[in-house]
Amino acid sequence: MEATYVGIHMWAQAVEKAGTTDVDKVRAAMAGQTFAAPSGFTLTMDATNHHLHKPVMIGEIESNGQFNVVWQTDKPIRAQPWSPYIAGNDKKPDTPVKSTN
Repeated sequence: MEATYVGIHMWAQAVEKAGTTDVDKVRAAMAGQTFAAPSGFTLTMDATNHHLHKPVMIGEIESNGQFNVVWQTDKPIRAQPWSPYIAGNDKKPDTPVKSTN
């Protein structure tokens, strides 16, 4: 849920920065943005691949259905757009590729 909340707010910041809702201009304005997330971390939109730098959290489900975080990173980490464990991924670009469809 936090990712959606952050994404909507970052999109709004990018629209404000770009001064338009033009997709290409908003996409360019997203690069490098930061946003203070409800989790208490300041998240960053990667300037290269537009993936969100986020903390890693490991939790357990309590008997009441709530989650309890049992471990987390000290700060957000950069996302890997492609798994290094899948053959061929090392040849994929680390930048957004515009669809030709």
